[in-house]
Amino acid sequence: MKKIIISIITLIIIFSSFGNTFAEEWYIEKLLDLNYGAQGHKIELIKLNNISFNNSGNNNVFKELQKMDTILRTGFMNNYRNWEYSYAQMEWIITSYRNFIYYANKFFSLLKMQEKNPSYEEIDDAIIESFWNMKSTFKKLKNRAKNTY
Repeated sequence: MKKIIISIITLIIIFSSFGNTFAEEWYIEKLLDLNYGAQGHKIELIKLNNISFNNSGNNNVFKELQKMDTILRTGFMNNYRNWEYSYAQMEWIITSYRNFIYYANKFFSLLKMQEKNPSYEEIDDAIIESFWNMKSTFKKLKNRAKNTY
């Protein structure tokens, strides 16, 4: 019985001494974005490949997409932090966004290949297919971002 009481008192003393150590724990959680799980980190990993084109029209479209990419990722995380999205909805948004960026990267990579090799006819069909995939995944993303669960 004495051993149990001594153990309890020892544990209380040990854990009460950590009170000052973790006084700024909220700041560390905020700094590392721990309150929001891994969603912020997951969405930051989804990136457009850095591509430059000789064609100024393609270059301008790509630069605008890069701007939109930043705005969307920031908006999704702000909405999640403001409790406008549930955890499950944010996971669906991240998945949809990953798919959209995958097809956008594929589309612009194919455009770059076409720019280098204009006589390669099979690439035209691949560009059209990746464009439609990019468009449909963006529609899914918009729907998932609009709906609340």
